[in-house]
Amino acid sequence: MPKEQKQKYLKKEETTLPPPPDNPRQCHFWVKRKRRYCHLPTKIGNNYCGEHLASDPNPNQRERIPCPYDTSHTVYKDELEKHLAQKCNSRPQPNPPYFSLNVNCTLPSSSASSELVIEEKVTLSELSKETLDSLINNVNYWYQNFVPKNFETLVLDHEVLKERKKEIIINSKHVTQQASLLGHMARLKLLRPDGCFIEFGCGKGELSYFTKLAIKDEDNNRFLLIDRKNTRGKFDAGIRDAGLSKTPVLRVGMDIKDLDLSKLDFVKDSKIIAYSKHLCGSATDVTLKSLVNYSKLNMNENPIIGIIIALCCHQLCQYHMYPNRQYLEDIGITNDDFKRICTMSSWAICGQRSRHNDKHSDDDDDYDHTCDNSEEPDDDDNNVHYSGLDYPSREALGYKCKRILDYGRLKYLQENGFDLELIYYVESSTSLENLALMAVPRKN
Repeated sequence: MPKEQKQKYLKKEETTLPPPPDNPRQCHFWVKRKRRYCHLPTKIGNNYCGEHLASDPNPNQRERIPCPYDTSHTVYKDELEKHLAQKCNSRPQPNPPYFSLNVNCTLPSSSASSELVIEEKVTLSELSKETLDSLINNVNYWYQNFVPKNFETLVLDHEVLKERKKEIIINSKHVTQQASLLGHMARLKLLRPDGCFIEFGCGKGELSYFTKLAIKDEDNNRFLLIDRKNTRGKFDAGIRDAGLSKTPVLRVGMDIKDLDLSKLDFVKDSKIIAYSKHLCGSATDVTLKSLVNYSKLNMNENPIIGIIIALCCHQLCQYHMYPNRQYLEDIGITNDDFKRICTMSSWAICGQRSRHNDKHSDDDDDYDHTCDNSEEPDDDDNNVHYSGLDYPSREALGYKCKRILDYGRLKYLQENGFDLELIYYVESSTSLENLALMAVPRKN
């Protein structure tokens, strides 16, 4: 639906709401995003559920206010103190022993703060024509002179997901990616029965669940799931019960930048296989830093026996977290250049997403990783892009920016004892973010 029609439709809908539901004890709160009334039940005598009582115009109702720890839910004002002290799941928890502030950032420790400030968004359209043209020329130069071309496309499959593919016919893109990543883990002989499998940015942990199913031999494997966000529908119990015996599973709710693996007893003396299906922006960078930091502690043998990360969302990278600052300096990329090429990297995918938004469902993988810091507007044949370039040229430049950043990551791991591959693990029709970084320790 065109933007103007959609806006008119939403405005009309907001002014002509349907009557409240007749169902007894159904909440009368209108959910704009879903264009329906809330389905949650109410208490007897109330017209609103617990979460929406703050919207009840009845002055006799007890006042509810947003929770200071998490404004997505509300609490009775007269119970706020008890809620914050005992009940709220979002209340601050004491830091575990393996928490080390900004340990995986490349920012000097003297500059580190309790909360690193997100770097200011760069708006390319505000650059002068001369500055933007110079940046475009530099991107072409860096890519042409320093980045390898023609990465291999190798789409694999794995038997544990064949039945899953039959069940999910309409939107099987997630399954296709998971199957290929598992296929590459098998190719690199990483599906070891004695491995400690660490999924960074794990979400629900679905990939780890299928990884567990793919390990045929029952032995001493364990799973560490890392994600700073809490999520519903976790696969933790499924992983734990998938084998003949209980599999140790630990979920760590922490930002990867603060995770010190050397202080985590769960991984001690283990052979580590690290993996992730789409690890956005700087999350990839601090993950690589975390793994390299841990590998350096063992002088006899590298405890990291494999890394497979599907790369994405380069527009979210940040200069103080990028692991290979020396690479940037060697090829002449400054802090300002870095911020600008990160923003320009969104030209590779966000324009294409908006051009084809009617072809994607809400569950599409490409929509799971939104284009923050993107400047790509909806296509309009009557508009000329501020760069003066057509869409294919901008798309090519975006991919060049991505590969410049990815090659620096590759060199960082190479310099720290790993053999590397950058492989297109699925077709672009499956995911626009279809490049994966794969690493194993270098053989002496």
